[in-house]
Amino acid sequence: SPVAADAHLLRGQAFDNLGETTNAARAYLAAFSGSPEGPVAPAALTKLGISLGALGQTQDACVTLAEVATRFPSAPEVGEAQQAMASLGCG
Repeated sequence: SPVAADAHLLRGQAFDNLGETTNAARAYLAAFSGSPEGPVAPAALTKLGISLGALGQTQDACVTLAEVATRFPSAPEVGEAQQAMASLGCG
């Protein structure tokens, strides 16, 4: 479905708002995996990385967040991903 990635992203945000970080991360992964080049892909990848960091999976979070700038260098989410990397102490 053309709106599936949007739906997964919104579902992830809802889980985030409820404090259900694991479910949020799964939804963000589904949003990105379902449309890795789509319009919500940079946001989904950024939010996935942030969620992984919140879950204590720092190495995976750093790798995921670094991918945002690599895959989508002109996306507005690059700054957010870089800030999250700095907060996590990514090298």
